[in-house]
Amino acid sequence: MSSTGRYLYGLIQSAHDLELGPIGLPHGGAPARVFTLRVGALAAVVSELSAEQKLLPLRKNLDPHHRVIREVMKTATIVPMTFGHVAENEAAIAAALRHGGARIAAQFDRIDGRVEMGLKVTWEVDNLFAHIVDSDAELRAFRDQLFGRARAPTHGEKIELGRMFERRRDREREEQTERVTALLGSCCSEVKPNPLAHEKLVMDLALLVPRGELDALEAQVDRIAAAFPAHYVFAYSGPWAPFHFVALDLRSPAVA
Repeated sequence: MSSTGRYLYGLIQSAHDLELGPIGLPHGGAPARVFTLRVGALAAVVSELSAEQKLLPLRKNLDPHHRVIREVMKTATIVPMTFGHVAENEAAIAAALRHGGARIAAQFDRIDGRVEMGLKVTWEVDNLFAHIVDSDAELRAFRDQLFGRARAPTHGEKIELGRMFERRRDREREEQTERVTALLGSCCSEVKPNPLAHEKLVMDLALLVPRGELDALEAQVDRIAAAFPAHYVFAYSGPWAPFHFVALDLRSPAVA
């Protein structure tokens, strides 16, 4: 086996060795050849990587990482690795596959025949604070009381209004997320909320979906969106490899 390093994109189940061509991370000034290393019916999707190569999460490296995973997804279920799994050699990968057999099998049981879809719901309003306050009678009354009198609100009163707004906003997020999650249950194996990246996001959901349910899921998302007021905007994306539903790390001194 070669002493050249191996970059690991993900794991598949296959009875045959596969060749995906030169679509991998840069190696020797060109995209590296991507192929599989098998231990029985379990195969690691890899490419060569120079030992001295610094692997940084730059677009020139991230793009081929995700390109390989998308290519594999066309014909197989893949347990995707997060960016940066590098092995010293092929022997290290073979050892990791043998030693991690039970954990790897559990991941395949969870995601086999499934893909990840994304669903984001956003408040499409000019001023979220004003929107939330105006839609809640208690908040609206407190705001009007503070700003409708002769003296200006104190700093403490403004802080309390802000806290009331945040509690009402977060309650709205929780209620609508529970509502949407329940309505998606017939089409999804799992639904996982992601952290919200900005204030106007109501929810950001990762959906684990059987491939055969994708059309049904899209139709259900359309029905759900139609039942919401127009200021809730639904954005649907995918399919992706199920990154949010895989908890597998093969890192060791030999697979760093």
